[in-house]
Amino acid sequence: MLDFWNLASYFTLLLIIAPIFYILLNIFNSSSKETTFLLDLSLNEYLINSSIIVFFTALFTTIIGVFLAYFESFYEFRFKKFFKFALVLPFAVPNYLFAYIYADFFSYSGWLVAWLRNEFGLKIHFDMMNIYGVIFIFTISFFPYVYIILRGFLAKFSVNLIESAKSLGKSDTYIFFKLILPLSRAAIVAGASLCVMESLNAFGTPNYYGVHVFSTGIYKAWVGYSDINAAIKLAGILLLIVFFFLFVERIFRKPTMMTTCKTRRQKLQKLSKKSEIIVIGAFFAVFFISFLFPMINLLVWINRSFESTNWAHVFDISQNTLLLTIFSTIFIIVISLFLTLVSRFQKGKAKLLSNSLANIGYSVPGSVIAIGMLMIFIWCDKHLASVYGFLGIEKSLFLTLSPVILIFAYVIRFLSLGYNGIEAGLKACNKSCYEASLSLGYGRLATFFKVDFAMIKTSIYSAFILIFIEIIKELPLSSLLSPPNFRTLAFEIDRYASDEQLAMTAVPSLIIIVFCFVLLSLFYKIQKKDKI
Repeated sequence: MLDFWNLASYFTLLLIIAPIFYILLNIFNSSSKETTFLLDLSLNEYLINSSIIVFFTALFTTIIGVFLAYFESFYEFRFKKFFKFALVLPFAVPNYLFAYIYADFFSYSGWLVAWLRNEFGLKIHFDMMNIYGVIFIFTISFFPYVYIILRGFLAKFSVNLIESAKSLGKSDTYIFFKLILPLSRAAIVAGASLCVMESLNAFGTPNYYGVHVFSTGIYKAWVGYSDINAAIKLAGILLLIVFFFLFVERIFRKPTMMTTCKTRRQKLQKLSKKSEIIVIGAFFAVFFISFLFPMINLLVWINRSFESTNWAHVFDISQNTLLLTIFSTIFIIVISLFLTLVSRFQKGKAKLLSNSLANIGYSVPGSVIAIGMLMIFIWCDKHLASVYGFLGIEKSLFLTLSPVILIFAYVIRFLSLGYNGIEAGLKACNKSCYEASLSLGYGRLATFFKVDFAMIKTSIYSAFILIFIEIIKELPLSSLLSPPNFRTLAFEIDRYASDEQLAMTAVPSLIIIVFCFVLLSLFYKIQKKDKI
């Protein structure tokens, strides 16, 4: 039986997935000659480039993530605690910033290339502005997804299985390839699939490197050619590709029959001196390439651009970004709380439906959501024209040209982070406390604040941090939906890069990184305290 709360949750979910359904419903609309020409000209290139990038990004991020997680989980070596936090820090850096830094460093005018040319007469030039450069940038940006998910799985890996294999005389190499790797398949596929989704979503890196993929094609069709029909069709095709990847991922993520509950702590193995040096060197190399070097380069840019930076403008866009990010994050947390509290007592297909609809947005690229949001908000503005006239509002596209469209787009894109985080916290809570509160005459809302909130506040804080970090770095939605007089830090960074003013991207980039670094540190402490 559907009560008011269930109906309200389904209505909320329908509003959230409306832009996605709009794209799917309009993908097969008749095309104009211009749209057909544009698709015939570019579609094959988008498919080929996207496929190559996705395949090799998934491959390389998996190799790096598995290597790091394995040695961290099963071996003891110096600086291990430092690397455990340091290798998560690439999450604090937007992938498009990596693209700008490495393109500038390896360019003809980059300081290393210039120094080799001037001091030694070596005319070396590394061309990063191609599909190989995109794969490299995505690899160093997204490998933490595989690394974090897999190390979480390996932390609960069955000690008995490993000891049984060793008692049979099996080597560490055999145990890794024949036991650990096959049983970790679900965790590895989960991390790699997130890398795939992020690769399809990314806009700034392929756009700057001149590599034509679906996200840049959608932007080009809408902004460059003003062909919304072509943008919708490209968004629809990309959406179908994403659904195909999700289907394949479900097949490969079927759980393996293994208990991950340890009866005792995993005994870490000691590495030989030579092996320890190699492992530490490999860990440091990953850390240097994915975080330390970009930060050094960013400080060089700040030194170059410090005097020419318009600090009043930086303050304004920082204020805009923070207000937008905080409000959007709170809005997402509130909706997530409502949906999870309602779904808590749903069963069977109703619960499965709620979970599926709440999680669908994170799998959908931002450019797809942006096009769907644009069309829905434009439709709303057209039908509210008489209301605007009555209220004295002169803008015919009042909602479309307001920050409201960005907030709703963020809700669709990142609701999954809040929903899954809070739902995991609720699952760990005992329902008996909730039911006892209801039996004493307290309503659902009062029970939540008196009982549930105290038990899940860690999950709420963690979800808030993750959502905040994702929103403040987000570019595809910002590039397509930012109002003319409301710029975000990500949008401003992209604008400077498009004008080849790379040094000017340093200050807004550093602001984003500092916020993300502080929040990641808090998240690390929260998770560490929660485990204790």
